[in-house]
Amino acid sequence: MPVSGDRYPFNAANVDKSPDEAGVYALYDGDECIYIGRAKGDTTTIRSRVQDHLSGREGKCTQEATHYRREVTSSPVSREKELLEEFQIYRSRLPRCNKQSA
Repeated sequence: MPVSGDRYPFNAANVDKSPDEAGVYALYDGDECIYIGRAKGDTTTIRSRVQDHLSGREGKCTQEATHYRREVTSSPVSREKELLEEFQIYRSRLPRCNKQSA
């Protein structure tokens, strides 16, 4: 099951309203999911992680996203793993901005 929740334009106004909590998120270029990531909580929150991507601190690939989804969860590591495995099963690859070792 993909990241649940609404799809938001990937811009500062929306990113800055993201939850300050642990969870997972997916970045999209149009309709293509290009990255699946996690935020473990404490100082690493969904908000801080998507801000890193928007600013370019995580590289040009994810900075070019057009939309994103986010999902608050108490188990972001296992949820991210589940999402990446599901993506790989259906697409025979990882999202283009995820490292192949993810």
